[in-house]
Amino acid sequence: MNKIFSQLSIVIVSFKSSEKLIKLISNLDKKFKIIIVENSQDKKLKKKLSNRKNIFFYYPSTNKGFGAGLNYGIKRTATKYVLYLDIDTKINSNQILELFNKTKKTKNFGAITAKIKGQNYKDLILGNDKINKMKYVKFNTGCVMMFEKKTFIRIGGFDENFFLYFEESDYYTRCINNNKKIFLFDKILVSHEGSGSIDKKFKQQYDILRNWHYCWSKFNYYCKHAGYVVAFRKTFPNLIKSLKGMIISIIKFNFQNFDKHLAEFKGILSAYFRLSSYYRINQYNL
Repeated sequence: MNKIFSQLSIVIVSFKSSEKLIKLISNLDKKFKIIIVENSQDKKLKKKLSNRKNIFFYYPSTNKGFGAGLNYGIKRTATKYVLYLDIDTKINSNQILELFNKTKKTKNFGAITAKIKGQNYKDLILGNDKINKMKYVKFNTGCVMMFEKKTFIRIGGFDENFFLYFEESDYYTRCINNNKKIFLFDKILVSHEGSGSIDKKFKQQYDILRNWHYCWSKFNYYCKHAGYVVAFRKTFPNLIKSLKGMIISIIKFNFQNFDKHLAEFKGILSAYFRLSSYYRINQYNL
């Protein structure tokens, strides 16, 4: 058991999510080395967890997004393996131990992921690796990702041009292109809330930010790997959906929904005009 604590670090990227972060950590063994990259500069969070000597906080000077936060945290680990956990994931120490033991026996992988409750894997599975006794996939929600640090760095880590969304899709695609499989360890089943990492009081502002970046990132992911025409075809339905959503919101006088659909529209247009993922909500440091 002691071997896991010397060879594995857990990295968590936090942003205005103190309640759920504390809940996640409370389920983990106090011997795990946990690195928290706090992108919202919440210094009070560190005080709340001051009794946990196994937790190390880092505060990047600028919030450059999830992918940049994960890169930042992994570079500060000193272990062979790194486990990334989404804050809104339900996982326990025994599951992490089982995942670690499987990882030690596996070679030539880009990431080993857990099975997500409720996710449909029908069209995601690429094959069955008989040597490692796991299925390998083209995508799995990145709420639980085990990396070998040297491979993660060799692949180039997460592309920091993506502020939010499609970071793991991009990383997985680069892994597959470099003959590094993305494994699904389906003996571990975890729950993932999805879009639920941020505290509820910031939900409206976060929804606007999320909608903008989802559309921007979707276009730029496909543009990066398949070209502009394919990316346009993949995201044109999102453009139509955003326009319809704005019209319906005006008719119903639902201006909160209007703002969300407007964010989608602006995100897509920014991507079409090849602008960077610039959008932030400065009032909330989002």
